[in-house]
Formats: sequence, structure tokens, C-alpha cells
Amino acid sequence: MSPNIGERIREARQVRSISMRQLAKRVGIHFSHLSKIENGKDTIGRDTLIRVAEELGVDTDMMLGEAGHQALPFRIVGTIAAGIPIEAIEDVETFDLAKEFDPESHFILRVKGDSMIEDGIRNGDLAILRAASTAGNGDTVAAIVDGEATLKRYKKARNKVTLTPANNTMTAKEYGSAAVEIRGVLVGVIRTSIR
Repeated sequence: MSPNIGERIREARQVRSISMRQLAKRVGIHFSHLSKIENGKDTIGRDTLIRVAEELGVDTDMMLGEAGHQALPFRIVGTIAAGIPIEAIEDVETFDLAKEFDPESHFILRVKGDSMIEDGIRNGDLAILRAASTAGNGDTVAAIVDGEATLKRYKKARNKVTLTPANNTMTAKEYGSAAVEIRGVLVGVIRTSIR
């Protein structure tokens, strides 16, 4: 198990405003055991972790810090043109997602919704994010606002933050900078279905 599992549980629980006692009761463990887990003084079994992740609405692999891990790297077998055709030459190399995006400093979220479709990010895609608490203007970020997570373009001016969708049917929203918590900056997207 990841040494940070207790911290991950505490963070996810606090974001959702769930007390330790409430979570412990929902997953069927004693709150003192959960306290020890969160403080790194006890371990958590896989079945209990799955129940915790389900209660918190968090992916189990992400909770473990294993998002992006894969047993075998993908094979890149060559290059294909998306414009003028090129000669078909097989040139095998491997692509290991965990080597491209270090799992210790990156995480993956499944996108739900169409607010970022004009940036090529669709419902069901996997967003790869570099863990960060700050972002630059123009970055696409995973942000927490009023306890809810959203993926949007980020812009900060003075003490205001604007989160802008990449969908012309939707409008940007402005918040006080203290109301927006940055969790990560988008560094890649994996398309999981073709439509």
C-alpha cells in the first residue's frame, strides 16, 4: 500500500465534508481505526479501501497512487499521417505511461461532461494532471469550488479567479481566489472511445 494512503483518504474526506466518524460508520470500521490509517499508524486492507473509495466517490487506483501504472508498456509501431499520406514503415518502440508521467507527481481523472470539448477533451476521456496547488493563466486545471471538482481553463486577476469552459454554449464563472483550490494542471488526455 502507498505510504500516503491515509493522507489521500483524509483529503478526499475533507473535500466532501464527511467526518471521520461518518465515513467509518458507512464503511463498517471503528473510527479510531480510521484515525490511525489517516495518521499513518495503521494499514488498510484492500476490501476496506475499496469501500472507502466508493463512499468518497474516488477511483481506488488513484487512492493508492497507482493511476498510470501498467504491467506492460504499449508498443508504438510507427507513425501515421493525419494529412498527406506518408510511407508506411514499422518502427517499434514502447510507450510506458508511468515513465512519461511520473505516478508520484501525476494523477488521472475520468472526464464527465462536455464543457471542454473545444479543447478536444470529451466525456469519458482520461485527463492526466500534474499535481499542483498553483497554475498559470491559460492552464487547464482540476479545481475544487464549493466542494465540487471541475476541469476548466484558469485565469487569475488580482483576487478573482475565472474558470472558463471550452464550449461556446457555456459561460465562464468568476470566484474569489480563496474559493478556488487548484489540485492539478492538465498535461495530457487519453481518449477512451472514438465517436
